[in-house]
Amino acid sequence: MKGLLQSLALVCLAAWWMSACTPRDEEFTPDAGALLQFEADTVTFDTIFTEASSVTKRLKVYNRSKNAVRISEIKVGQLSASPFQVIVNGQAGPQLQNIEVRGGDSLLVLVTANLKSTSAQGPFLVNESLLFLTNGNQQEVKLVAYGQNATYYRNATAGCAEVWTAAKAHVIYDSVTVPVGCTLTIAKGAQVYLHNKAKLKVLGMLRVEGEPEQRVVFQQVRQEERYRNAPGQWHGLEFAGASQNNQIRYAEIKNAMTGVYLKAEGNNVPQVTLRQVFVKNMLQHGVLSHGGNVRLENTLIANCAEYALAGLGGGRYEVVYSTLANYSYDFLRVTPSFLFQEKLETGGKLVREAKYVVEVVNSILWGRQEEELKFDDAKLGSTRTVRYSFLKTKAYQTEFTGNGNQINVDPKFRDDPKLDFQIIKLSPANKAATPLAGITVDYENKARDAATPDVGAIEVHD
Repeated sequence: MKGLLQSLALVCLAAWWMSACTPRDEEFTPDAGALLQFEADTVTFDTIFTEASSVTKRLKVYNRSKNAVRISEIKVGQLSASPFQVIVNGQAGPQLQNIEVRGGDSLLVLVTANLKSTSAQGPFLVNESLLFLTNGNQQEVKLVAYGQNATYYRNATAGCAEVWTAAKAHVIYDSVTVPVGCTLTIAKGAQVYLHNKAKLKVLGMLRVEGEPEQRVVFQQVRQEERYRNAPGQWHGLEFAGASQNNQIRYAEIKNAMTGVYLKAEGNNVPQVTLRQVFVKNMLQHGVLSHGGNVRLENTLIANCAEYALAGLGGGRYEVVYSTLANYSYDFLRVTPSFLFQEKLETGGKLVREAKYVVEVVNSILWGRQEEELKFDDAKLGSTRTVRYSFLKTKAYQTEFTGNGNQINVDPKFRDDPKLDFQIIKLSPANKAATPLAGITVDYENKARDAATPDVGAIEVHD
């Protein structure tokens, strides 16, 4: 009996010792005052397309108590009816239970969203609550998603008279092709989103019919802050040789590899006109033409890693009342911004050779480098004419002096690092252009001075 009592005493002593040695951060507190802290009071999702999974958002949850806490429940308010879902420690669901957090430790909560289609035209808002129940105390983090109904395209071919309206977003996963003899019309206010490497390929005709207050926008799918101005997120707009009479007006083309690409094929030469268009944040080129015909009118091109405008293998290039200001703040650029040459070579082989015709009037061709222009030898009769324009060049300073041009004279933009290329009132480009018949408004659709308009895409207004 004495031995048994001694054994029981040792067991009790061991149990007491183990209890006494449990670290405080592993002891669970029942205190209702042991509140959780959150790194943010709201988890926000920017532009989620309906019927498509969102990106995953991360929420850090902190236990500032020295003791461990047991979160009885983590759930979204509407449970299975909610478009939101949480993932904790590999477990997913609208509702999770008995999640433990040691003292002074934190918990990572992942949140996703999947919105259903609605009848809404344009973006709509979805609100929900993420609830945490700890020791009888309930805490809340708001969940907010901006949704948009969408039409999806995967290796699609457009109908022969197809019209894309602003009622839904248009999301391209890989490509949409406009067939020969067919026209795709994109109406005012339409938003076109393209996934990585996706492109719009035009064999027929593209008509982009934006308006000053309802511009058509071609952009990347990812809309989080870090992606909003990141270049190279989709391929671009591509025009094949037989594609004629393409018109893009009141539009933005941003964050692609090359904004607009024209590819002549033998005697088939594509033609594209951009009016009141802003092309920006390109990983390679703003407008790249392999022998095509391009007209830029009241158009801006900025922040391209290579060429703002390049015409290789000949072609016709009209730059009228436009601002091509390639400061390239996000890149280390080694090429000039503007390149025109008769030959197009790939891998040392001649692909195309033809003359080019370049006409620049009332425009600004500018950038950060000392030399922003390059023309190759005009052996095939190529011509270049520049009038009433601002140029950044040393090599062609003598050639283009006169005709109302100003060479290496700063046009004085309002805020070029923010891509604001409105010239200031004291700019030498103010009232330095020549009136052109048929062009009475600027990029913003504001009236140009009939007698003394300004050089560049944006007129100075009081």
